Amino acid sequence: MGKGDAGSELAGSELAGGVDAVVTEGGAAVETGAAGGEWAALGAWLAAPPPLLHKVELGDLQECVGFIGRARSSLTALEAELVAEIARREGDAAAEEMLRRGQKRSRAGARKAVRTAAQLEWAPGVAEKLAEGAITPEAAGLILDAAGEVPVDHGVLLAAAEEEPDDLFRRTLKEHVNERTSEQELERRREGQRRRRRASISEQPDGMFHLFAQFDPLTGARVQAALVAKADELFRSEDSRDRPTAPQRFADAVAELVCSSDGNGVPAGAELIVLADYDQVHDAISSARLADGIRLTEAETLAIACDAKILPGIFNKHTGTPLLGRSQRKVSKRLWKRLVARDGGCIGCGAHHQICEVHHLKHWAHGGETTLENTCLLCWRCHHVRVHQNGEEITRHPDGRLTLGPPTDTVVIGTGGPEGLGGVTRDGTPGRPATGCEPPAPDQVASRARPRRSGQRGPGRNHAPMSGHRRGPPEKPESRQTRHVSQPALVPHESSSSPAR
Repeated sequence: MGKGDAGSELAGSELAGGVDAVVTEGGAAVETGAAGGEWAALGAWLAAPPPLLHKVELGDLQECVGFIGRARSSLTALEAELVAEIARREGDAAAEEMLRRGQKRSRAGARKAVRTAAQLEWAPGVAEKLAEGAITPEAAGLILDAAGEVPVDHGVLLAAAEEEPDDLFRRTLKEHVNERTSEQELERRREGQRRRRRASISEQPDGMFHLFAQFDPLTGARVQAALVAKADELFRSEDSRDRPTAPQRFADAVAELVCSSDGNGVPAGAELIVLADYDQVHDAISSARLADGIRLTEAETLAIACDAKILPGIFNKHTGTPLLGRSQRKVSKRLWKRLVARDGGCIGCGAHHQICEVHHLKHWAHGGETTLENTCLLCWRCHHVRVHQNGEEITRHPDGRLTLGPPTDTVVIGTGGPEGLGGVTRDGTPGRPATGCEPPAPDQVASRARPRRSGQRGPGRNHAPMSGHRRGPPEKPESRQTRHVSQPALVPHESSSSPAR
């Protein structure tokens, strides 16, 4: 029998039977438990000549893979203990540099390892399960990150992590965090996520470009819906004999959406479903969330209802019967031109119409129609900060002018959002940067109900705008500060102008 065959038999037999004792440096045999047997079996496998895997029983191979997985977790826990001790003695920077030199880790990877080591010191239960090989390093990281945001039940999460693969555990963790997150905590977390949004594009040495982006959950879901819809559209137009790979198709979808947009928004079929629980006693909704379980803040729920491409509706939880909903909410090109002709731009600050959005005076969720009489143009800041956050009101004057300002004795025809959705001011800046449409000085507001530009007639005149100067209403994801909501806005909503299903 050759040396390789002997090694194969050795590896196979030890994997099959395990090892109950190992020999120490002094020659004494020390009894080991199941974990020790696994380590000894792996050691024998590594020390022996490379086995002929095709001669090893399938069950032994599968058992060895299980050993390796548990060993990986145990080694991660041991490494974390060592790194934590080095950081205690020399400092975090020295520990990071040691990992860069000793393991050739990137700076970001070394920094993350030092941070994880510190987190495990404050979560002994997680560290113990990781050392036992009962949970994966990925699951441990998810638990540690969640514990840094909300108070979690480590026992419940560890039990789930022992039983579930990482992808299923992510959903379990998300549900657990949602259950233990108050509305105030959710707002703080979402604000932090919005602050961490970022995107970059860089040219690689070979001339290709690398695009990276990170979004808050709601914006990310919208982007994902648009990409999936565009990728599906491309798939249907492909030659079945020469299809690109899925990653290639997604790259093509990104390029199409960024470079070939015609102003009509996301492709047909892009949907974003929002679910919520309706409390009939208090006449309010709670736990608004995306279909994948991501909870939405009250401000995000209102943002969805205000998007010109959203079709909201309230459905009976048990029967699915629609209680509210209409099939047409998207602003038509004709209506957009009429709004530009009438308002000229933002009725609150005079910003150019090309950066304006269409606002419903009587909210869509409360029966408001998408008509000229029930809509107006507002820039992003006036729409989402002054109206929806600060609760300023839109007023129609006897001469037909629309103005935006604090409540007056004039008949009010529209407020910030649905009836009962009065805005409450909150310190801080909006989650999205200003677009250069700051409100004008008070004396300018007093002397101007709407902007006047050369060659443009005043409000109320019958004339049509030049189509060559028109650009469709911007339809960008909205991100805003907190406001208190006392009445439902929608569930579900679809990012499509098709009738509700």
